[in-house]
Amino acid sequence: MPAESKPPMPRDHARPACLVTLGLLPPVTIDDVNQAYKAKAMAAHPDRGGDAETFIAIKQAYEDACEFVKFKAGKLEWLASKIDAYAQQQEVVVEAIERGGEVEMEEVDWLTKSFGEDFGHVADKLVRVTLRNEKADDVFAILLGFRTESLKDLAVLDLAGGTLTDEGLLQFKGFTSLRHLDLRGTKVGKLAAEIPSWFEHLEFLGLPKGAVGLFARLAMQRRVKLEIGDD
Repeated sequence: MPAESKPPMPRDHARPACLVTLGLLPPVTIDDVNQAYKAKAMAAHPDRGGDAETFIAIKQAYEDACEFVKFKAGKLEWLASKIDAYAQQQEVVVEAIERGGEVEMEEVDWLTKSFGEDFGHVADKLVRVTLRNEKADDVFAILLGFRTESLKDLAVLDLAGGTLTDEGLLQFKGFTSLRHLDLRGTKVGKLAAEIPSWFEHLEFLGLPKGAVGLFARLAMQRRVKLEIGDD
């Protein structure tokens, strides 16, 4: 018998995807969004037998729906509040690409319809940065300057082969959305065992050889997919 597949998230092209996920119809208020999120998140939480992927999708829908409500309340004010964060994200993007790295932006589905292509990307989210070896250190330095609101959606960070140390690792605690962190070949050491406790959504962790002992490794593998570098 083939494995059962999960039912797809509902789609409704007349509404933003975030409202569809939360089961809301416009017009909506922040209170509506909060109530819908609490109900769905409680049912989908992994601690209550729910699915982790579904829970993350609901959390993302909640954040997007909050932005949607703010946007509808005052378009120009909302747009102005996004400009600085967008500019900071773009600086990271440019610096990473110029050094041969890769980035991924996640678009907000409803915004282009409201503002058009010129401003339709101002709320795009930087969700992935990959830059390895010695050039990774340049981007790490840039990330440190923007580790607050502008990078709150960063989910994948791959700086394998750079010279990141425990001191630098501490700066990553602000990237609360991280799901994939690859630090193989870096200089990270004794703080490596603490990483899973910093990021509640972490799914993959790459560490340099010798960063954690056998017992710590076994404990970490119960929570995340762990890979250890060769050197």
